[in-house]
Amino acid sequence: MTKQEVEDAIKDIPLGSKIQLIKKNGEIVEVRLASHVITSSDKKDYGEVVVPELPPAILVRGGTRFGNFRMETDDLVKIAWIE
Repeated sequence: MTKQEVEDAIKDIPLGSKIQLIKKNGEIVEVRLASHVITSSDKKDYGEVVVPELPPAILVRGGTRFGNFRMETDDLVKIAWIE
């Protein structure tokens, strides 16, 4: 999905709602929406340490064990609000 498609899909979903993400590899993941902001970051070079550029992603919560994490928009096929 493109960044705009993801923004349109999640704009009416309240934060903390359970959503189902269908990924390109066929995996179906149920998570909670943590933010409406689609984030990306530029490459950063700190001398010995280089942080690569990160593509656009949504922030979701995978449960108490996993906490918040990023799901890249390029890996998603569909987003459904289930609860």
